Order: sequence, then structure tokens, then C-alpha cells
Amino acid sequence: MLRPQVFKLLRVKLLCSLALLFSLELALAQDQLPFVVPADKQQLPDSALVETSKGAFEIQFLRQEAPVTVANFEYLARKGFYNNVGFRRHVPGYIIQGGDPTNSGKGGPGYTLPPEFSTIKHQKGMMGMSRHPNEVNSQRRSNGSQFYITLGDAPNLDGFYTLFARVINGMENVEKLRPADKILTIRFPRKLIQNESQ
Repeated sequence: MLRPQVFKLLRVKLLCSLALLFSLELALAQDQLPFVVPADKQQLPDSALVETSKGAFEIQFLRQEAPVTVANFEYLARKGFYNNVGFRRHVPGYIIQGGDPTNSGKGGPGYTLPPEFSTIKHQKGMMGMSRHPNEVNSQRRSNGSQFYITLGDAPNLDGFYTLFARVINGMENVEKLRPADKILTIRFPRKLIQNESQ
């Protein structure tokens, strides 16, 4: 006959195993994203034209450094997710933040993204993904849709956030954006043409 202590120990082990299984399922579910990342990163778009209420700006994607984030941005933009979504936060000389359909700082598409940190620096005009602080986000996963654009160099952000694009045209329009402004539409005018001699 088993002693009560043995039953207690077995029950604790069973509960720990169930908790581990649940956390594993949760982690796997977080990476079951609604889009496919192509094996060939050159199949991702090279650039996008973001039209806003303050004018357009063009971004070039960091396909090699952040393929999942680039694929996600393209997926959401082609769905029209960003159309008429406002910018919610402006810190002069630092960042403008957008991509939250609720304008609360808590909105997104219903999933988060794995971090894709790189050695690229947060110089003026870099575009990165927002995320919750480490205290509530130990995996440092990115928000599924909220992004920021740096309005000046921000070395304090280096290595802590996923950078996925840079502004290559229209930075003067980015600098005019304020929380009342909106993204009107995002278009993908071209893909990078590879040099055939490579």
C-alpha cells in the first residue's frame, strides 16, 4: 500500500508535467503564425511605400536580418490591417510609434513574433517592432503589428528590439507625423532585382 507522502509526490510530479506540457504548447502556438516565411529570403519584398496623412515615405526591408518580421509586415499590409490605423506616440527627436488598431498600446493582430535581434544600429530612420518589457515578456517577443521609426540615433535600443526596415525616401514626412495622423495604405511597388553575375 502506498503511503500518503508518495501520493503527494506523484501528484506534484503530475502537476509539474502538465504545467510543462501547457507551457510547451503555448510556446509552439505562439510560433504558429498565419503567414509563411519563404526559404529564399529574396522572395520577400525589397521595399514598401507607406502613404500617410502627412505624405508618403519609402522603406527598404532588412530581409536577411528579420525575415519573419518582414513577412509579417507584408502579410498585414496586404490584408489592409494598417489602413487608417493611427500613430499613437511621438517623442521628439526619438521615435514615432504606430501600428496599434486600438490606439491603446495593447492592440495587435492576436499573436506575437519571435525576436530577430541583429547588430544593426538604431540610427535615424530605422524601423523596428515594439514589444512588452522583459518583466512580462521573458522571451522578448515582438508585438505582432506595432512598430516605431527612430527620429534620431537611439543607441539605447540597440540589440533589444527587432529592426526590420529603414526609411530610404520621405524622412521629412516621417518627421511631420503626430498621434493624430494615420497610415492610409501600404503598397509594395517593387522587389530587388538581383545582379545576374552573382
